[in-house]
Amino acid sequence: MDARSGLAWWTGESGDVAEARDQAATLAADMARVHGPDDPEALGARGEHAHWTGEAGDPAAARDLLAAVIDEHVRLMADCATPPDGYHHLRAPSLYWRIKHAYWTGMSGDPAAARALFVALLPEMSRVHGPCHNDTLDARIEAARWIGEAGDPATARDLYAKMIDALARRGDPSARDLAEHHAWWTARTPLG
Repeated sequence: MDARSGLAWWTGESGDVAEARDQAATLAADMARVHGPDDPEALGARGEHAHWTGEAGDPAAARDLLAAVIDEHVRLMADCATPPDGYHHLRAPSLYWRIKHAYWTGMSGDPAAARALFVALLPEMSRVHGPCHNDTLDARIEAARWIGEAGDPATARDLYAKMIDALARRGDPSARDLAEHHAWWTARTPLG
């Protein structure tokens, strides 16, 4: 199954996202049939199918597929006081798919909902991964983006400025990358 997952991933990365979507869909169905729909790897395969569905041009379907994966993760976490083997990292994948869900929500044309989803994710990302972890930073970057897309370019600009400052103090080279985002939202902030 790992080989098939890798094939779907690299098929998509090479530019054939429709074929990657189809391969991921077949793999997700096979994983659910062989391991059961609750299996963490089956859920991961469903998430990958959702990812390639969005990349293939259907962000609303990706959003909906990911919502189902998240619901299943939440149900499994609620059912397991002590998660069985293979389930001990359900919280981190759930956060990963929640980030993807928020992204595809925005890409499907609902920036306000994407903003709300990302803002709600940030405290949990910081608690689980730490405030300086790359996944937390990525969520903060996306939160700022969708805050701007939802109509508040000044707050987006200010959030990027804070991230740039914090990263620059740590000597993190990604501060330079964020300068483009800051400039983008600065140009869209009304003078006033």
